[in-house]
Amino acid sequence: MAEFCLECWNWLNRRNDPEKDYIISKDLDLCEGCGEWKHVIVMKRERFDWAGLFLPYRWYE
Repeated sequence: MAEFCLECWNWLNRRNDPEKDYIISKDLDLCEGCGEWKHVIVMKRERFDWAGLFLPYRWYE
């Protein structure tokens, strides 16, 4: 899997996603975009639907 830092990821995808939307590595790794040792994106953080946990049907949408 390709490993990109947040800046390169946003530049490649023409986005401006904040860091809170992703789980970032704790250790430094080589970014494949800029070639520098940085914290890279591990995976996208999923939003959890709390209402679906308590309501049996999705009538609230």
